[in-house]
Amino acid sequence: MVRPGQIWRRCVRQAVAFLLPFPSSIASVTSVLVVTSGIVAALLTPNPASAVPVGETPIANAVLVEEGPTIDGVLDDAIWEKAEVITDLTMVEPTAGAPPSFRSEIRILTDGKTLYFSLRAYDPEPDKIVANRMARTEMFFYDDGFNMLLDTFHDRRSGFFFQVNPNGGRRDGTFEGDSYEENWDGIWYANSRIDELGWTTEVAIPFKTLGFDEGQDVWGLNLSRRVRRFNEENRWADPTLERFGINMSRAGELHGMAVAKQGVGLDVVPAFSFGGQYDELNNRKNLDVEPSFDAFYRVLPSLTASVTANTDFAQTEVDDAQVNFTRFELFFPEKREFFLRDTGIFSFGGLRQENGLPFFSRRIGLGEDGSAVRLLGGGRVTGRAGRFRLGFLNIQQDEAQDVDATNITVARVSANVLEESTLGVLLTHGDPNSNEENLLAATDFNFRSSQLIPNRFVSGEAWYQQTLTQSSGGSDYGRASSAWGGTLSYPNDKINWKVRFKSIEENFDPALGFVTRAGIRRYDGEYRYRFRPETSIRTWDLTALGNVVTDRDDNVESFQVFVTPIRITTQVDDVFSIRFNYLYDKPSSPYFIVPHVGLPSGAYSFPSATALVSTSRHRPLRLEFDLGIGALYDGWAIKTSPTVEWRPSKHWLVSLYYEDRQVFSMKACQGFTRDDTTGLCTSDAASPILRTVDFQTRLVRFRVQFTFNPDTTLSTLAQYSNMSNGVSVQTRLRWIIEPGREFFFVIGQTLDATPGDFRVKKTEPVVKLRWTLRF
Repeated sequence: MVRPGQIWRRCVRQAVAFLLPFPSSIASVTSVLVVTSGIVAALLTPNPASAVPVGETPIANAVLVEEGPTIDGVLDDAIWEKAEVITDLTMVEPTAGAPPSFRSEIRILTDGKTLYFSLRAYDPEPDKIVANRMARTEMFFYDDGFNMLLDTFHDRRSGFFFQVNPNGGRRDGTFEGDSYEENWDGIWYANSRIDELGWTTEVAIPFKTLGFDEGQDVWGLNLSRRVRRFNEENRWADPTLERFGINMSRAGELHGMAVAKQGVGLDVVPAFSFGGQYDELNNRKNLDVEPSFDAFYRVLPSLTASVTANTDFAQTEVDDAQVNFTRFELFFPEKREFFLRDTGIFSFGGLRQENGLPFFSRRIGLGEDGSAVRLLGGGRVTGRAGRFRLGFLNIQQDEAQDVDATNITVARVSANVLEESTLGVLLTHGDPNSNEENLLAATDFNFRSSQLIPNRFVSGEAWYQQTLTQSSGGSDYGRASSAWGGTLSYPNDKINWKVRFKSIEENFDPALGFVTRAGIRRYDGEYRYRFRPETSIRTWDLTALGNVVTDRDDNVESFQVFVTPIRITTQVDDVFSIRFNYLYDKPSSPYFIVPHVGLPSGAYSFPSATALVSTSRHRPLRLEFDLGIGALYDGWAIKTSPTVEWRPSKHWLVSLYYEDRQVFSMKACQGFTRDDTTGLCTSDAASPILRTVDFQTRLVRFRVQFTFNPDTTLSTLAQYSNMSNGVSVQTRLRWIIEPGREFFFVIGQTLDATPGDFRVKKTEPVVKLRWTLRF
């Protein structure tokens, strides 16, 4: 049995062997190490935190009071008169640098335990205020709104995002650099009112919800207000189109924060769920009572340790159904709250929902078939110590099917270097879907600069990963493989371009990562030029992008080119676009493009075109129509995809998404069967027998949602795909008794929609109560 220490040393030796291909003498190795150490030391040399000339930095003060206001959305507490009034917002869109259409008055208070904001948003036509949404975490960007961004460590790289709309709806998130995590779901309070002068809001953010260094008097701050019917955004600091709102490199300052205290910093979260499974086909029933437990403790004001026992995800929303025409695995985003906490710390190399991702949390607690696997318990440490961001995750996963119980470890450390960049390492150990041992070691450098080119932003990433795999019962790690890549981008408003490269070796296999295509090199490029005519058209984008994928011998396996000569967005966010596509693909083995339709191996070139028309989301009725026509491998296809979204009031949402793809004259393999492991066609025949087929795929998603108030929402999502002849329905009630204390009632059903045999297959009701205790 290989000891853990030997595992880590073996991985380090493999990495050094790759980085130092000619270690013929101690002197040569020493020279390289000295040079490398010098570079790292230079990168780690402290730099001034501020990226903004002092004279241009707006400053706000949080006035200290003995007791905070009542959070009811009505600005009648006399305590608000003690606060300084912030009115100097500047328009970002539609006319950068112009004064706002309407006056805003923002005030900030603190009592040492909570940070308070208020907004008086003047509007001479309050009946035209856009406020169609109210449910927790909805996309309030499409309503009038008020945004607060807090850089609590004042490092101009990371922070917390809070958003409120005129209905009192709340949305939040965290961000690291340009990576935004929208599913954070922190504990805070807000209330809003619409009146004859416009609308008002009051916000209370407990310091226990935030991570920060106690005693630090200055935080980074930015504030913005949106007037949706004009598609107008006004910012307090850095009012430029060249940087997104979460870019804090030129944010303002919030003074008076030295009084902020986090208390003991302990959150205890017991939860109980009661549920059942009713197998209607086999007439089997199963009832469960599942207690679970989470606890969070701030070891340091900026570092949180947490433990979990019998982790439960019963209340998690179902995934959106998709139709897969490729031979590669689809990506489904993480939705489980436990894994969404502090996800930005574990982000790596600018990689997101794509091939080569070293850590993908959905590998944990889910089998390869998507079924849930019980998590017995675990621990996590996330946060920062000085200029270092730290993330450590250890989970014990129960046995499932033929896989033994597995211990899973993820460790991430990154350091702030230069003014806005980071340098880091990532380690993972464990394989939740097999009895093999798997280890990954990786390093990345993420470059960010808002100073390299005046008033422009430049970014880049470079990364390297190596995996080691030990077969079940083996005594050593026999398979070592690596991947590396980089990106350089210029993500600005008028001109936006990016070039990327990625190399993944044949046996690269991060068991906790997301790899759909190994043994390849990939080259990407994209360019967008944006016009801003001073008419009813807000933007006109011209875009070209493409990618080429080769094997390890540089033989082309596939390439794609997409040219969009027209993408027009109006001043109220209606969109029209036309795109031309050219794709080349050369599958080396036959595979099933859809069930029962096997595509022969060979080289295919297929051009197509798509058109999109979409009305603005700020209207009660939103319509979208996506039309595509062109070749599909050696056949041709027509795709139509209408979307209807209706919000008759702030309480109701009814939406329908329909995707229909008709494929004609495609040559398919006959007499082949599907290998469920690889998805490929298999046959004893020496060559495939071809037949010409027509087929149709249909996908439907129908959602009805009723929001009683900002804290209580009842929704039903029904999905159908003719590829599986199945219907799934989930009805979900979420009642936030108060932030951090929630009740869920969820019913999930799967149905067989085979014509003439429509019936319920399985029903799974769950009731769950979760209660946060803060100390």
